[in-house]
Amino acid sequence: MNAMPLAARVVMMHQGGWDEIGMVVGPLIVLAVFIVVARKREPEDGEDDDPAS
Repeated sequence: MNAMPLAARVVMMHQGGWDEIGMVVGPLIVLAVFIVVARKREPEDGEDDDPAS
C-alpha cells in the first residue's frame, strides 16, 4: 500500500498544468499593470495637451 495520502497524489497528478497556467496568467498580469500605469499617467479631463480644442 502506498503511504502517500490521496490529496498529495491528486496534486502530484495535476502538477504539470501549473506551468501552463503561469504562462497565461503571467503576461495578463503584466498587461494589467501596464494599463494601470498608463491610466495614471493620462492627463486629467480638464488638462488637454491640444490648446486648439
